Amino acid sequence: MLGKNIKIYAGTSGTTPVIAMAKSAVIHSKCDLIEKASATNATSKEFVAGREEWDVSLNHLVSSEAPVDGLLKVRNTYTLRVIISNNGSNTTVLQGTAICEDATITGTTGNLGTGSIKFRGSGPLLPPPSGT
Repeated sequence: MLGKNIKIYAGTSGTTPVIAMAKSAVIHSKCDLIEKASATNATSKEFVAGREEWDVSLNHLVSSEAPVDGLLKVRNTYTLRVIISNNGSNTTVLQGTAICEDATITGTTGNLGTGSIKFRGSGPLLPPPSGT
């Protein structure tokens, strides 16, 4: 997956670019481990998988098409899609709802603006329903 193909969209139609041309992206997921009691195994711990969580961090260029105020809306909820672009065709492979928890824009005179943004998942990150 190329960074230039990672995009986040907003708005009811899902066509207004908020972040385009990601330089790097990290999707992190983990689950809590719950220790279970075992009457037959007193010397070693045993675990079962508990609740899971995920987050997405992006470093990006600030697109001239993107409204700057849209890049800094912490506390807002977004639908995030992990998209694979292949020969102009986009396929959503994972999607979930996330809250923007941190956003930064940096710029220096004469250079492109850059930014970083972090989303915390609210609910599962799953393949999309059929037909979407």
